[in-house]
Amino acid sequence: MTVPASPADGEPHELPDHEPHELPGDGLRDSSEELAGHRLPAQLADELTDFVTHCVPLTGFAAFDLHATGTARLYLDTARRQVGEDRFAAFWAAWKRAVAEGHGPEVLTPTHREVARALIYLWYTGAWPRLAPAAHADLRRESANTEFVPAPSAYVEGLVWRTFHGHPAGAKPPGFGTWAVKPPELPDTARLRADLGLADAQDIPAHLLPGRRVSRDVPPSAVPTAAVPLTSEVAVTPEVPGAPAPEEGTS
Repeated sequence: MTVPASPADGEPHELPDHEPHELPGDGLRDSSEELAGHRLPAQLADELTDFVTHCVPLTGFAAFDLHATGTARLYLDTARRQVGEDRFAAFWAAWKRAVAEGHGPEVLTPTHREVARALIYLWYTGAWPRLAPAAHADLRRESANTEFVPAPSAYVEGLVWRTFHGHPAGAKPPGFGTWAVKPPELPDTARLRADLGLADAQDIPAHLLPGRRVSRDVPPSAVPTAAVPLTSEVAVTPEVPGAPAPEEGTS
């Protein structure tokens, strides 16, 4: 193919006659080979899949949801840096063994339970938490034991927003008027037993039961009110429930 001469040189140029998908000297290339450099190596992809798969029992979210956040690689790298390569590998082996045997974090050592808690905290809030001092010392961490957000996207993709069908302030707006839509109802015990394949006599795990956790809930009526401020002229004594009323003429 001949290209017309440009004003700069005044001579036409001959271009090599290659097919649209042919590269000089290499012949035809498969498009998958051209994109191979932009894909994760198989080992890293398997490693990430393993991480997400075993974070499912920690978070309660499906692997699809965890992958969809786009933060799995960030969280895995963050945990390794904070815990240490060898110590995180030991924790991960213990956690995988517990999952394979049908157990939860309760069978882990106190330090490994603290790492599991940190991973849960990271997935839900997008921040790596401050570890318990004993775990921090046992892991021999050289970094400061402070809470931090590893990346701005972590805040936006926190699982906490999905638990109440909300959205992070300043990001991912659900649309005009959606706050007026009532969230879906929580499943009742009958549906939970059916979904879990449990008989009526079997107890449902406490963390799956609908409603608030009574052990962690403090009703507003139990919160003490602030004392009435004292003035320079009159001192007001707060009323005590059940106390007799003062008689007239007394103070």
